[in-house]
Amino acid sequence: MKNIIPRVLILLVLTFTFFVCGINAYAINPKDVREPQPPLITEDGVLFTFKDEKISPKYVQVIGDFNNWEQPLYMTKNRYDVHVYLYNTRKQKGIVLDEGRYRYRFLVDGIWIRDPSNDKTEYDQYGTTLSYFDLNAPLIIVKNNPVQVKNNTYIFYYKNDRAREVYLVGDFNNWNPYSLPMNKNISGLWEMEVDILPGSYAYILVVDGVYRKDPLGSTVVFDRFENEFSSIRIR
Repeated sequence: MKNIIPRVLILLVLTFTFFVCGINAYAINPKDVREPQPPLITEDGVLFTFKDEKISPKYVQVIGDFNNWEQPLYMTKNRYDVHVYLYNTRKQKGIVLDEGRYRYRFLVDGIWIRDPSNDKTEYDQYGTTLSYFDLNAPLIIVKNNPVQVKNNTYIFYYKNDRAREVYLVGDFNNWNPYSLPMNKNISGLWEMEVDILPGSYAYILVVDGVYRKDPLGSTVVFDRFENEFSSIRIR
């Protein structure tokens, strides 16, 4: 870790308070779903659900535009006899799905059907009825900061709908509190893309003038005054 003196001076001048900030996002446990419903967009991915009160299928699969119709995905039955599947395959920049419309179908014991819990349907070029859901913004899922974009380029994300301004501050910008302002993207996440060389770095977020530990940071370090910082190691 780099010399701590510049960091301490900045902290003393700005007089901050530390606390951990939770993520304000919609979450749901697939095991707790009692009734089927149209696809749910959650902080963990797209949740598909299926249940038929008349039959108890041996297996249920889902396939659609979201996985390029490549392979039907097996859904699991929870304790309420609802078949569930959480799609959360992350691509570049932590994006699971881009903005747009996504068509899909269920395969129930070998028979293709539309989603009986979803009234939104359209026909494909062969006249087949497909269910669909729309995403008005890219679905981004981040478990830990930062997300690597390429070589030494990384993106830091932060979730806070009420924040007015957020800055990223750390060893990688010499603890300049204003050089890395985070911008709110179309998905409602604050983000900042940074070029970082291999090494260990301590950092913090400045949210509306208040210093906060990164809620998506996986490691915490302390200085000699017992102040908390998030920490990353770039290899």
